[in-house]
Amino acid sequence: MPSFDDILAVYRLQRVELQAWIEHRWVRPRRGASGFEFDAEDEARIALIRELREEFLVSEDALEVVLPLLDQLYATRHVLRRMDAALRSLPPGLREEVRSRLRGSEGAG
Repeated sequence: MPSFDDILAVYRLQRVELQAWIEHRWVRPRRGASGFEFDAEDEARIALIRELREEFLVSEDALEVVLPLLDQLYATRHVLRRMDAALRSLPPGLREEVRSRLRGSEGAG
């Protein structure tokens, strides 16, 4: 797992910047014996924050709103993928009935 200093080097961040992201709980690394340890999810989050800040010029205040909304969107996508997998596991007739009801062609109720 990358260390704090590894992350600073790889993502070209300032120490105070990454510390602030951790304090805001935008990034949640584990505390290891030798300091913070970042997993793949942390790194993806750091890359996202960096992109939002540098390429889209999103302010810190806006990030307080944007990041939770993105988290909700990703969670919803995960649920929809699981629903799709569950639908695919159904027998074809039942699967088509469920899809038809989801499209609303059966009417309300």
